[in-house]
Amino acid sequence: MGEVMDFYDKYRHKQIDFERQNLQDVSLIKIQESIKDVFDGFLEPVSSYMQTVVDMCIDYAVESFLLGASFSRLGYYGEEMTNAFQRSREPFKMLTDDLYDFWIFWYYIDNIKNEAIYKACESFLYYWWKEGFETALKRYRMRLH
Repeated sequence: MGEVMDFYDKYRHKQIDFERQNLQDVSLIKIQESIKDVFDGFLEPVSSYMQTVVDMCIDYAVESFLLGASFSRLGYYGEEMTNAFQRSREPFKMLTDDLYDFWIFWYYIDNIKNEAIYKACESFLYYWWKEGFETALKRYRMRLH
């Protein structure tokens, strides 16, 4: 008699392997540079909590990268990147809202800067979503998955 197999565990192991393989292509230095580029004007008021803010931005960049990588399979089978992004719109919006809420937690600002921070969060996460999509798409095409 064989063992009873739990498909959730099997799925989770495959997902962990997929994430581990894709995270080999992420550069921490590149993430930190993009944080500095995108959030440069917003980092000075929270300079005393700089490491916490940077660490949280790194976490969100990695999550966005993995989200893009998980949707790259659609690109491998011929779907355009914009269509794949539209399919991932709901989890991407949740990531964006969470990162925005994190930024708002650290300091109180007026409505104009609120919108600027939201746009910065959205562009930052979209950049890393796109990086994950393109990187994993290359891996699929080279048959490294």
